[in-house]
Amino acid sequence: MNKTYHLLTALHFAVCTLAMIWPGALIANRIEPTVLGLPFLFFWYALWMLVLFAGMWVAFVVRHGGGRHE
Repeated sequence: MNKTYHLLTALHFAVCTLAMIWPGALIANRIEPTVLGLPFLFFWYALWMLVLFAGMWVAFVVRHGGGRHE
């Protein structure tokens, strides 16, 4: 793959990781409001885990074509 693919994948991973630790956790470190019955910080982590999963899935599909390899 080309350098752009690797750079975008690494950037996506870094942004998601930073959103879950410093400084992202400082922004979301509060109990109120509750979202889906969860304190906001728990929702924040769950949201970024879903964003990270979706981005890595897209990177996998782009790299491997999305088909089964046997």
